[in-house]
Amino acid sequence: MERATYTIAGGATDADRLARQATVMASSTLRFLERAGLRGGDSCLDVGCGDGQTTIAMARAVGTTGRVTGVDLDDGALEIARRAADDAGVPASFLHADAGRDGLPDTGADLAFARLVLSHLVDPMAVVRAMASAVRPGGVVAVEDIFTPTLRSEPPVPALDDLADVYAATVRFHGGDPTIGPRLAAHLTAAGLVDVHEETVENPMTTATQKMFLAELLDNMRDAVASAGTATPDRLDTIRAAVAAGAQRPDTVFFQARMHQVSARRPQ
Repeated sequence: MERATYTIAGGATDADRLARQATVMASSTLRFLERAGLRGGDSCLDVGCGDGQTTIAMARAVGTTGRVTGVDLDDGALEIARRAADDAGVPASFLHADAGRDGLPDTGADLAFARLVLSHLVDPMAVVRAMASAVRPGGVVAVEDIFTPTLRSEPPVPALDDLADVYAATVRFHGGDPTIGPRLAAHLTAAGLVDVHEETVENPMTTATQKMFLAELLDNMRDAVASAGTATPDRLDTIRAAVAAGAQRPDTVFFQARMHQVSARRPQ
């Protein structure tokens, strides 16, 4: 996926954060994919698959008669994904590719999916068009992405506002759009897709294990923040400590920034 510099460290460095994030998003993502039409026997693409958590869930859903391919640029993440799929005993495959530059395998897929990918890209439309081209006529493109300013907690943890500000400024510096969620439907329409359907969800984080993924997010953005100049190391340390303290409080629920879930079909 064409990008200036991805704002979150990848490979093994980000594996723990992605695993925590996956537990937060797993149920709502699977419900979204089922509403979009994911069924047994389908052929699917998971674009920007990272460590493969969603790829594996999709492979379980399509069963032995289906086929799921995860696509990413991060070789370290792809290696983790391959091991995880082997351990899970699911027949997912993984491919190193730049969807925005090179396109996607012309598999006539039933469904192409991307989660938290488009917001990091310099040219998200290139990837949307690649996904639209990769599905068969009548096939589905489904995307999930974020509206960063809605990150919050109950009761409030002010450091989450600081985290959202630093994250958004850093993503923008590196060419992405941390508020892309409300524009996803327009992107799919501009790619020639039809029957656009949109829903939103705020995923709650109730356990310390889940909530700590936001503290780890700051850890894994340090190089990108430094190059962008969006926060000093001392400020990052202060925000991180306050987020971690809030995460450890059993009476505090974090809510992931609002996710926009949008699906559409390639015309017959």
